[in-house]
Amino acid sequence: MRRVVQAAIAASFLVLAVLALFYGRAGKEAENRIDLAPGPTAASPFREEATLRNVTKRPIAYTIKPGRGVRGPVGRTLAVGAVDRIATDLPVEISFDNGKRTSSYVLHPGKPYSFRYDASDTVRVYPGSHGREDAADLAPFVPTPTIVVERMLETAGVERNDIVYDVGCGDGRMIIAAAKLYGARGVGIEIAPALIAECRAAAEREGVSKLVRFLEMDATKARLTEATVLALYLLPESLEVLSAVFERDLKPGARIVSHDYKIFGWDARLVRSEKMTDESGREHAIHFYRMPGKT
Repeated sequence: MRRVVQAAIAASFLVLAVLALFYGRAGKEAENRIDLAPGPTAASPFREEATLRNVTKRPIAYTIKPGRGVRGPVGRTLAVGAVDRIATDLPVEISFDNGKRTSSYVLHPGKPYSFRYDASDTVRVYPGSHGREDAADLAPFVPTPTIVVERMLETAGVERNDIVYDVGCGDGRMIIAAAKLYGARGVGIEIAPALIAECRAAAEREGVSKLVRFLEMDATKARLTEATVLALYLLPESLEVLSAVFERDLKPGARIVSHDYKIFGWDARLVRSEKMTDESGREHAIHFYRMPGKT
């Protein structure tokens, strides 16, 4: 009888240990689970595509976790530059090992996402990729705080006779601010139709639509020859891709101001760099360049 009791106690401890291990792991994974939607979204009555692009320099292996409407787990490997299309009418959770830890992200129907490097060269999933296979994907849409926009324009010395270009202009705030604050003309280049519509509506609302233009196009195919000021908020690899366009089109004396990231190989053209803090306490870097030669 005593042996039976001891065996039962041992079995109970084993069950508790397994449960503790399970819940401990679940809690750790939950800490790394990131929902990429700003808030809960209702399920769509149609199966929409969540697109996932690989903007890194290596294939990414990831897993689609099982859930409502998803059979799984499903393992996939996304080649460099490729786009996966996940047809779903409910949010789906994916996980992958970025070399430091296994992280989980929730992707939502009809939304574009991308694997990208962050500032420390760690691969993460970002919202805002355009999801198209016929055009370069240069950056997710991350708005620049107004205080940083104003400082970038001030640093570049924008004046009324300038023509300010913003490659990957997002919602157009840089171009609109240049027109509103300095009376400068501006051109915003953006590939996402929804953002272009937002740019034009904002320019009309701010009363500067006669000074600005917004072009829906692949930035790698843009011509920047009339730019006297170029404003940028792009990731390092995207700046490297576009540097050949800058070399080809920008005239001597053209000013370039880049938010957060430096342009690879342009140290000789760097006039100065500075750091500032926005209203939320986040630190930003501003890098100011000038094209060499006579103006």
